[in-house]
Amino acid sequence: MLQVIRSSRIPDDVAAFLSSKPEAHTFLAARLGALHQRSNSHALIYRKNGQVEGVSYIGANLLPSFASSDALFATADHLRARPFPCTSIVGESRSVFALWELIKSVLPRERLIRQSQPLLGIATEPLVESDPQVRLARAEELDLVVEAGIEMFIGEVGEPPHLNDFRARAIELISQSRTFIRRSEDQILFKADIGAVGAGALQIHGVWVAPEHRGHGIGTHGMASVLRLSRAIAPRACLYVNDFNLAARASYKKVGFTQVGEFASIFL
Repeated sequence: MLQVIRSSRIPDDVAAFLSSKPEAHTFLAARLGALHQRSNSHALIYRKNGQVEGVSYIGANLLPSFASSDALFATADHLRARPFPCTSIVGESRSVFALWELIKSVLPRERLIRQSQPLLGIATEPLVESDPQVRLARAEELDLVVEAGIEMFIGEVGEPPHLNDFRARAIELISQSRTFIRRSEDQILFKADIGAVGAGALQIHGVWVAPEHRGHGIGTHGMASVLRLSRAIAPRACLYVNDFNLAARASYKKVGFTQVGEFASIFL
């Protein structure tokens, strides 16, 4: 049966389901932890014989995770009967595409599909030295951070983000001490954010190196810095990367990341 949750008070069995795959569920767990009654966002929990077999977050993002076909079909039936706005479907590729096939008739046509995004994780000391110039971004550096983030977003998605939302998110991350940069005068050379914390892991996103400085190890050593500086937040870190981004994948391998799964993203 399906249970709808609109509160950040997550049942113990749901928390156990999420923590069973920390890297895959970091973002999902973080969004569940931010639920509140006044929001339109909610979570769907599917249980069979008292066991959690599916957890999905429904908000600006649709984040599904299924351990059984029963959970998949029950969630799809619920979503088809209750049309909802979302801008993307993100998660483990098998859950994303299985659900997409069942509900795409009630959603806008996809704008972009990232079919294979290796999910990488690390729970050990980085294999390379840190960059001593990488540090937390300060509030007065917001404009520089936003400028770098927009360039990263356009390179990833092919179009600019919604500026007000993007700027608000940057303000939030900087205020939470979750944005790391390396700066040279009025230019950011390296940037990375801790975009989510949950299920016993942290997820790094928004990783960017200024194009003219790529190929010199700035991203590799910058990532090592981020991992060491954020170790107190969670014992393991993860991120997902496009399969065709061979340079980034090689850099993460040098740092010590290994593949622990596969993600997919469908942008609507």
